[in-house]
Amino acid sequence: APIGAMNFANLFTGRAVGDFLLGLPSAFALTSFTVIDQSQRMYFSFLQDDYKVSPALTLNLGVRYEYSTPPIERENRLANFDPATGAKQFAKNGSRFGRTLIHPDRNNWAPRAGFSYSPQSGWVIRGAYGVFYSHAVRQGREGMLGFNPPFLVDNLLVANVFGPTAVASAALFRLADGYPQGLLDPNKLSPFVYRRAQDPNQRTPYVQQFNFGIQRELASNLLLDVAYVGNKGSKLPGLRNINAQAVITNPNGTQSAGPRPYTSFGDIQWMENRVASSYNSLQVRLEKRFSSGLSALASYTWGKTLTIGADHLSTSPGGPGIDIGVFSVPQNPNNLRAERGPAEFDITHRLAVSYIYELPWGRGRRRGQSWSQALNLLLGNWQVSGIHVVQGGLPLTAILGGNTVLNLGSDRVARPNLVGSPELPRSQRSVERWFNTDAFATLSPAPQAFGNAGVGIMRGPGLADFDFSVAKNINVDENRYFQFRTELFNAFNHPNFGPPDIRREATTFGQILSAGNARIVQFALKLYF
Repeated sequence: APIGAMNFANLFTGRAVGDFLLGLPSAFALTSFTVIDQSQRMYFSFLQDDYKVSPALTLNLGVRYEYSTPPIERENRLANFDPATGAKQFAKNGSRFGRTLIHPDRNNWAPRAGFSYSPQSGWVIRGAYGVFYSHAVRQGREGMLGFNPPFLVDNLLVANVFGPTAVASAALFRLADGYPQGLLDPNKLSPFVYRRAQDPNQRTPYVQQFNFGIQRELASNLLLDVAYVGNKGSKLPGLRNINAQAVITNPNGTQSAGPRPYTSFGDIQWMENRVASSYNSLQVRLEKRFSSGLSALASYTWGKTLTIGADHLSTSPGGPGIDIGVFSVPQNPNNLRAERGPAEFDITHRLAVSYIYELPWGRGRRRGQSWSQALNLLLGNWQVSGIHVVQGGLPLTAILGGNTVLNLGSDRVARPNLVGSPELPRSQRSVERWFNTDAFATLSPAPQAFGNAGVGIMRGPGLADFDFSVAKNINVDENRYFQFRTELFNAFNHPNFGPPDIRREATTFGQILSAGNARIVQFALKLYF
């Protein structure tokens, strides 16, 4: 079943709508795919018990076992690659491994342990440890083995010309003429074409989670919780191009890259257990339980999330991996230590405050119980609430936009060399120059090398968001009431800027080109019954 998309930019007429009216697309994508029908079985069992050592000490002990069979496809429409033989592998009838192309992982034991100790009234000490597995990859994440030729083929055509004089000669095609001829047909492909492959011995990724905290009741309805919270990710999935061109290490050579190991193939993205992560944080929480019309919660987190080697999915352009559509691949897959840095979602400091306050005036409240119906309708039974968040910025990684590394394939983008400190004093930061753009140099063409700029060595703008709401309840009877609400999002109209451009060669390098929403005010009338 084919699906596709066309993009109309201002390449030919100077206006995107003009290109569209003339039927001149700037890019055209057509994907021919087979709808796969995967299935698998999952088994989970656990044993848990609470053991009360004393009135003050309770232990929580347990163990969990998880097993998920490798996925199979109803008509065996799966394909993989065998690096040992350099040949294709297709799912086939027979043994279950023959149908799945992936070995099962039966070593998924997950112990759990925790304790709660109250040395005296108003004090509680807690701690816990547990192992948690993720079966997403072994469930065929992104249909890894089903998204290979001949079951899927991507066609992408891009026009690389500008200006009206190039319309006749350089347009991809005109809509009036139909789709271009000669696109790849998955039914006519050579069997030696691949995009994705998976280690058949890939293990189930897991995360160890641990925490230790102290809770103290400061006063009636007021609780303080201070905790250390951390986790460690192991055997996480990552991609490596096992058919990258060989690196030439001779600085006097005439080429920067040699031939591919498997000359009959292009890039082969190999998913394996190659990524690790860690998270450590101090978390402080102050909670005011509801009393006297007020409930409130304030939480502060000081944390750090580190990764070694990018995962194969990227969520932001400033992260440790370079987003190439579906995959995110390190600059040098043979040196993951150089990829160690803050995770693309890491936020060092975050403060969040929320509250609900019922104003004390009106019938049924502390004051105004004798108000007239008209006065109560106007001034009584109001409620004020808010959610306020202040946090630091996300990590940024400078890249050489559009330049592949050492001509080793189109799956990686280089990082530049670092020649100075990328940070600017807060007083010198602006939307025109958020970081020190002079701290990055482009790679010289000879000798070529991997850039030495680290991952996540800069930070983008932080966030300050203040949301308020004011609500008025109007009783109809005991079971029904109207509520009128006024809600303000970003009430102070504080600018929350997006990340700056991280492409070294771009004219907008270091500039911030986007921002979040301005103040939004909305009104609502609800009937509760």
